[in-house]
Amino acid sequence: MKKILSFGFAALLAGAVSAQRVCHTMHVWERQKQENPELEHRMHEIERVTENYLRNGSVYQNENGRVTGVITIPVVVHVIYNTAKPQENISDAQIQSQIAVLNEDFRRTNPDHVNVPSLFASLKADTEIQFVLASTTPTGAPTTGITRTASSRASWGTNDDCKKPSAGGVAPWDATRYLNIWVCNIGGGILGYAQFPGGSTATDGVVISPQYFGSSSKGTGFYLSAPFDKGRTATHEVGHWLNLRHIWGDANCGNDFVADTPTQQAANSGCPTFPKPSCGNTSDMFMNYMDYTNDACMYMFTLGQKDRMRATFEPGGGRSGFVSGGGSGGGSTPTYCTSRGNSVTDEWIQRVQLNTINNNSGANGGYGNFTSQSTNLVRGTSYTITITPGWRSTRYAEGYAVWIDYNRDGDFLDAGEQLFTVAATTTTPISRSFTVPTSVTTGSTRMRVSMKYNGVPTSCETFGYGEVEDYTVNIVAAREDISAIPTLNEGFEVQIYPNPAKDVANIKLQGGQSASLQIFDMAGRNVYNANIDENGEHTINLQQFEKGIYLINLQTSGGIIERKKLVVQK
Repeated sequence: MKKILSFGFAALLAGAVSAQRVCHTMHVWERQKQENPELEHRMHEIERVTENYLRNGSVYQNENGRVTGVITIPVVVHVIYNTAKPQENISDAQIQSQIAVLNEDFRRTNPDHVNVPSLFASLKADTEIQFVLASTTPTGAPTTGITRTASSRASWGTNDDCKKPSAGGVAPWDATRYLNIWVCNIGGGILGYAQFPGGSTATDGVVISPQYFGSSSKGTGFYLSAPFDKGRTATHEVGHWLNLRHIWGDANCGNDFVADTPTQQAANSGCPTFPKPSCGNTSDMFMNYMDYTNDACMYMFTLGQKDRMRATFEPGGGRSGFVSGGGSGGGSTPTYCTSRGNSVTDEWIQRVQLNTINNNSGANGGYGNFTSQSTNLVRGTSYTITITPGWRSTRYAEGYAVWIDYNRDGDFLDAGEQLFTVAATTTTPISRSFTVPTSVTTGSTRMRVSMKYNGVPTSCETFGYGEVEDYTVNIVAAREDISAIPTLNEGFEVQIYPNPAKDVANIKLQGGQSASLQIFDMAGRNVYNANIDENGEHTINLQQFEKGIYLINLQTSGGIIERKKLVVQK
């Protein structure tokens, strides 16, 4: 396992001759990291939310309801074309064929899922995520969910110009409530790329070249390029958008952070013959949507990938806006009152800073849903929140208020939930401190920041001039605080050998730390527990284990958690 996780955009490249997918993830990730140094830390926070979800389930389970059942994602497709010919300005029917493929693939109703080998058949998943072209715009106007924009540019590259009106592109609709897909000629044979949860809302979404968007199996007259003409490029990229990694972990026998996908040596291309073993596995899962095989030869997500994707809808998981605060979801979550400014002509909230949140958002039409951004707040600890107003020209007097829904009941009316108010002032920025009560329960909840022209706002108010922004904060006990841990596993190395194993498996920890050990089978059953002392070595007798893939959880006294796969062969 790599010591520092890498996150970023994922790109697929298909050369006209080789017809193979090639990834530009690290190239684009390095650019994004340079532009936003906070991005990597934000990704680590999302990983902690994911780990908590995999261990403990949804935080909604003890609330008014939980995110269960089918989650519906509204989609807006932005078609940008240089020529009006249907090769670029693709038809509504071609777009609708792609939405149909997404729904089949994510709901496991794709006809070819029956081709999954028996070795993996028990792992194929209905993710209970579905997609629909948006019926209303962010302002409530009716829409087909498709926008069309003519451009003088013949290609767009991978620097997100297609998302920038200043570069001739199209700005995303509210990325906390819509999946934005740009269909445009990327150039260089590139199929598409996607943004992982946690990145800027100004660039969030998926970009796909028109000849790879849609399915030749669902209509005629479409302009598609084989062997990537079945709509699986979008399935792959939306998988990235929901926090899935490439199945080979972008490394030689790397880690994709999913327990039930076999470790494999590298990407597969074309249509391999089963079985195709590597890294000691029985076979690569080359038919998985997150590999690089041809469209016609990929047809499954796993149960573990389903869990990882659904974790993104948790508070702080990066996609929580789709199940709260106006999004379309499959469960009932606390519903917060509407609060917004009617005009940002003259003033708005420019930036909010609290602990690891540092959101330079600019004007958002009177309300910004940034619940995909979160930070840990330790009970009994004091923090400072800084709010920077933005003005068009004249500096106006602004009033401020901030709330946290400590008891998570869907309002900000309980004692202590209003952190502070600031009377109307032209001071910029304004900073105030508050202390998290020691009595509040741990877990994720909502924070509301409001700025109102010439008056102090209330928590459920629509006012003339100014803006409101919502965020997620995760209340933790002192022992759960990770601020002193620079990375998820710094100084903590784990070796498991042999792996795959038949009779015994040995675990060796480096770093002089003791750890608790738990092993789970693919049904989630806890099948083995042990403690590893400071000598860092432990042997597991596998005689009672059935053949299969197991998940090993290791947790140190310092709170560091490591997850590894163990393959048991008989």
